[in-house]
Amino acid sequence: MTGSPSTASPSMQRALEVGIGSLTWVLLSAPVWGAYLAPHNLVLFLLLFNVYWLYKSTSMAGAALIGYRRLISGQKVDWLTVCQGTPGWGRVRHLVVIPTYREPPEVLEVMLDHLVDQDFPRDRLSVVLAFEERDAGARDRAARLVGQFEERVDHLWVTFHPDIDGEVRGKSSNLAYSVRWAKRKLVEELGFPIEDIVVTVCDADSRLHRRFLSALTCQFLQDPDRRFRIWQPALMFYSNIWRIPAPARISAGLYSVWQLSRLVTRYKLVTQSTYSLALATCEEVGYWDVDVIPEDSRMFFKLFFALGHEREVRVEPIFLPVMADAAEGSSLVATLANHYRQTRRWAWGVSDVPYLLCRAARATDIPFWARLRRVTFYSEEHVVWPTHWFLLTIGAHLVAYQDPVGWQASGMASIAAASSWLLTACLPSVAVIAWLDRRLRPPRPGAVPVCDRVADVAVWGMLPAIGLILTALPAVDAHTRLLFGRYLHYQVTEKLPADRQYGAPHWADGAEAA
Repeated sequence: MTGSPSTASPSMQRALEVGIGSLTWVLLSAPVWGAYLAPHNLVLFLLLFNVYWLYKSTSMAGAALIGYRRLISGQKVDWLTVCQGTPGWGRVRHLVVIPTYREPPEVLEVMLDHLVDQDFPRDRLSVVLAFEERDAGARDRAARLVGQFEERVDHLWVTFHPDIDGEVRGKSSNLAYSVRWAKRKLVEELGFPIEDIVVTVCDADSRLHRRFLSALTCQFLQDPDRRFRIWQPALMFYSNIWRIPAPARISAGLYSVWQLSRLVTRYKLVTQSTYSLALATCEEVGYWDVDVIPEDSRMFFKLFFALGHEREVRVEPIFLPVMADAAEGSSLVATLANHYRQTRRWAWGVSDVPYLLCRAARATDIPFWARLRRVTFYSEEHVVWPTHWFLLTIGAHLVAYQDPVGWQASGMASIAAASSWLLTACLPSVAVIAWLDRRLRPPRPGAVPVCDRVADVAVWGMLPAIGLILTALPAVDAHTRLLFGRYLHYQVTEKLPADRQYGAPHWADGAEAA
């Protein structure tokens, strides 16, 4: 299997893409056309949306608090000792695959430093550096990295993914190529049982907690339904947090806290960026699709539809941090532009919604409520992403501007006041998220002037503008591209070399923040 299964005709696929993009624009423009066509209905809708947003904000803050406590607790466990008392522990092997394209070797060196520092036995660790053949400097970088790290793991292999007709250039097609290659080496040539091999996909800047592989091994061995599982650690964009400008720090912090909260609500958790699954499961479902950009969410849904008729397929959280770089550039403008592009790429996960709708409609062997739950949660997240800012901020103001007399006479002003109160009630949740962001960040190096400390707090006052520029607009961009068929191509987020010791959080290994 080299691509997505045929689930709909091209015309149906395109119709769904147009429908999703159109829905996004109908909702985000509702404050404009609704103020003229149906002002009273618009105000009532905005009231209900604010109730929904209060629920979302409160639940995210509550889940993030729970996740933070579990993150602290998870780092206190001696997972290796627990593993060694679990039957079958001596058979488990780990295959770590790192797709990379044009990243500086210094970035990969930091990632590999953290990987070879794992407390799991390195004689059962195989690593694949999955380069792209079209990358002109790939072979030189590969030789440098192999020379540095080859003796520190059982296997350090290098693959060069060629451009193949019909494939979309990017992480997904690279993984399909490199993991198949590694399977042939490990299983067919070296003779290791496929059911004992766990695959972990890492980005080039992923810095695994040193107990990650041991914790993953424990969960893998202790779950009798491991064939139906994917494991997801806590992804945190703090490695370079103090090198990027304050607005970008807010954006990186929000995404990090949101990622932590997602681990707690695992009934709707979908994989992102760094994740693990059994190699036997990869083989069973035909590996990664080669014709998509969002490989992480697609792989989860591929498992869901291929295996969900037998047992529940779900993502299991691992409450250990994986530190990653926030998008960065050589200047303020370049950094914000890279943040924008990275968020747009994440928002391109909306392109999986037509796939999900088509597969869910046809997968009648999977329980109806399981399909409905997955379709609803995933679609809701991607529809709300580009629209919420416009509904929350513009909202009823246009109605009041368009008809100030009717605004007061019809009672719409009272409803709008209730909506404003609901938004105000979200502020404690924002405060909790800001507090968690501060707790999760690594310590700022060197002496910090008082004015910088004040500015770092005051920048939260820019949250509405940051939300528009770095969250809502990139998602609108992605949805608009889907609407007009201007499909997104994979763009690697720029990585700048970082200090090897930089990025260790102050709460690492279970130590509480000061």
